[in-house]
Formats: sequence, C-alpha cells, structure tokens
Amino acid sequence: MKNIDRMKRGFVVQSLMKQSVPTFILFWAAFAFSADFNMDFNRRYQEGAAENKFSARKYPEAREAFEKLAATAKDPLEKNLWQARIAAAVGLQKDKLEEGLALAKAIADKPYSLYAQMEMMFAASDYKGIVSGFGAEDIAAWPPRRLAIVGGYNDSGYKDEDVRCMALYDRGYAYYKTGNGEAAEKDLEKAAEFVAKDSQKVVILSALAAVEGQLLKNKEKAFALNIKITTIRGGSKHDPAFMSSFLLAAAYLREQKRYDEALDVLNRMRDVRIIACPWQQGLYNQQQYVAIGQTFAEAGRLDEAIDAYRQSVDDKIADNGISGEAYIALCDILLKVGKTDDAIAAYNKIIASEKCRADEKEKAKKALEKLGKPAK
Repeated sequence: MKNIDRMKRGFVVQSLMKQSVPTFILFWAAFAFSADFNMDFNRRYQEGAAENKFSARKYPEAREAFEKLAATAKDPLEKNLWQARIAAAVGLQKDKLEEGLALAKAIADKPYSLYAQMEMMFAASDYKGIVSGFGAEDIAAWPPRRLAIVGGYNDSGYKDEDVRCMALYDRGYAYYKTGNGEAAEKDLEKAAEFVAKDSQKVVILSALAAVEGQLLKNKEKAFALNIKITTIRGGSKHDPAFMSSFLLAAAYLREQKRYDEALDVLNRMRDVRIIACPWQQGLYNQQQYVAIGQTFAEAGRLDEAIDAYRQSVDDKIADNGISGEAYIALCDILLKVGKTDDAIAAYNKIIASEKCRADEKEKAKKALEKLGKPAK
C-alpha cells in the first residue's frame, strides 16, 4: 500500500512537470506555504493553550506547557521567552515567589529576566520593590522582545506585546501606587507607544488617566484619556477599565455642568455589545442608569432622573454591588418631587432585600424614622 501511494505521488509530480515548469513551481510553493501556515497555526495554538492555563491560574499545568514550548524553541532567544513564562508560573504559586525569582534571575536575556522578576513582584503587590529594584533601568532602550501574554486574538489579530510595553506598565503602575506621579506618567506614556493590542492599550491608558487625575491633578488630561479609551475598538463590556472610562468621563462633564455631553457619553455605553457573562452585563447597565439618573438630577430634570433610577433597580439588571445605593438615590429623588409613598415603598424594599448591604438597610431605616414611618 505504501508503495502504491508513493507511485501515485510520483505520477502527480511527473504530470505537473510535463505541463510546465511554472505550474510545477507554483504547486510546490503552495504546498510549502500550506505546511508553514499549519506549523505556525499549531504553534500558536500550543502557545495560546499554555497562556490560557496561566490566565486560569493553573500554574503547574502552565509550567509544564511552557517547558514543552521551551524544549521546542527555534532559537535561544525564544527559549528565554518560555523560561521567563516558566519562572512566572512557578513564582505565582503559593509560597514559591523566591523560587520563581531565582529562575528569572538565571535567564540569559536581560529584558526577559528583568520583566519576569517584575511580573512576579507586581502580582505580589510589591510596588516599592519594583521601584527600588528597577527604577534606574532604561527599559525603553531595551531591544524589542516578543511576549505572548496579553489578550486573545479578537482585538488585534495575532499580535504579541513587546516586553518593553509590559515592563514599563508594571513599573509605571508601581510608581502610581507609591505616589510618584511624574515617573508614572513617563513610563505609562512610553508603554502606550509600544503597545500592540487594544485590550492592553485600555489598561495602560486607564492607569495613566488615574495618574493624571489623582496624583498630578490634571483633570482635563484625565478626561481626555478617558474619552479616548471609550473609542478604542478592542474595548469591551467585560473590561472594567474600559467601562469605567465612560463613567469617569461623564463625572468630569457633570462637574463642568455639561450635562448633555455627559448623557451622550453614558448613552454610548449601550453600543458596547461584547458581554462576558450576565452578571457583568447587569452591573454595568445598572451603573450606567445610576449615572444617567444622577446627571438628570443635577440638571434639574427630576422626572427623567426618576425614570433612569427606576431602570437601575429593575430586577432584570439589579446586581449585588450597587442595588442598595441605586434604591437610596431613587428614594431621594422621589422625596424631592413629593412622591413620599413611593419613597417609603422603596425604602422598605431595601430593608427586605437580601442583596442590599447592612449599612444601606440602616440608611433606609433612619430615613423611614425621619418620615415617621417605621419599617415594615
């Protein structure tokens, strides 16, 4: 049977050669391209599977997968990449940080070695250690290095992040957490220059917006960054940094009494269609309606504020996180427009709800006491 198969393949080749040399060349070129594509796709699949295990915090399994990739690396530099991932998969396990750091320090390539160390320290919230240990490092001057750890294939194709981007982000965020706004701004702005994937760009710009607004007190720049984030195509409704940008931009506009613009920003949240899971959809819908209600209330459009708050506490989208706060906000507006009975009913729902926190229930009870209506 094997001899027959060989004879058949030989007959095909001979037939092509008889037709024309160009046809024969095209045939083998197509065959070679197909083989290369399949090999690349298979390799990508293996890398993705390994990173999925890492993202799911299945670190022992991720380490095993990374070790297989390292064993089949095409060159020493790629092997260093997987050694960096092996070190992280070890160091992020409970009580294995020092072991992981030791593996990272042994990596021959400097960018991979230092980033692997920073990644583990970042995960351990050792921001002071990152700043003191790597503050003098000129990360932007490192040679480019591939790092296949961020996002899926849905926002930027098969692009991988550059190790410089991730190292700059980690150190920039560490500066932010330790109160050095100028250094954080510098690193995060540079990280945004190197970033490849939209999903990571959202994370970087969100951190930069926090630096501008909280540490550098530049509200205008923070607002501009948040608006920019809302336009990033790779942002999605399961990304807290992306969704928060809408709410923060709207809050700034409310401070400026630019209510119509704030409403436009909040209404654009409805255009975000990618949902990771139902509870997140409910959470963001509720936050959106609460913010819309607040905007209407500050603009003096109380009836529209009530409608928005009513939507925010609808059972279809209510979420444990802010349902009590949304109800209290609704009650405040109802009292302002003289709908006392509706407010009393809402306060009693807060007290009876299993979703509302104890402090929210206490606020409702005190409000009812002021109205002379004990809780039911």
